[in-house]
Amino acid sequence: MSENNPISKLDAHESWALIGSVRLGRVSSPGSETPDIHPVSYIVRAGKIYFRTAKDSRLSRETVGFDVAFEAAWQEADHAWSVVALGTARAVEPTERDVLDEMPILDFAPTIDDLWVEITPNELRGRRFNLI
Repeated sequence: MSENNPISKLDAHESWALIGSVRLGRVSSPGSETPDIHPVSYIVRAGKIYFRTAKDSRLSRETVGFDVAFEAAWQEADHAWSVVALGTARAVEPTERDVLDEMPILDFAPTIDDLWVEITPNELRGRRFNLI
């Protein structure tokens, strides 16, 4: 980041490190008629992003099988960052759940009949912002 430009690009390694450092993100989906943004609790594992939702939720209907954008971001007093991952979402098969179910994730509805959704990014766009 130079003094003249308060925005700097992040490489893939730093982008993944930042995505893995927070627990809440946003998924943007094409939606049924208009685009939408959904807040999600998520985890990162082996270069993929995972979140859980109810099997019959609008979120699952609007993301599984679609190209999506995922964003994780953070802001402090004098700096901020944002990483956007573009990729395809798929439902995780029941036989693949075991390892994901053991990972720490914020659980907002522990009693729902849930579905893990995996986002496989094909592009990362990371930026750091100097706010002063």
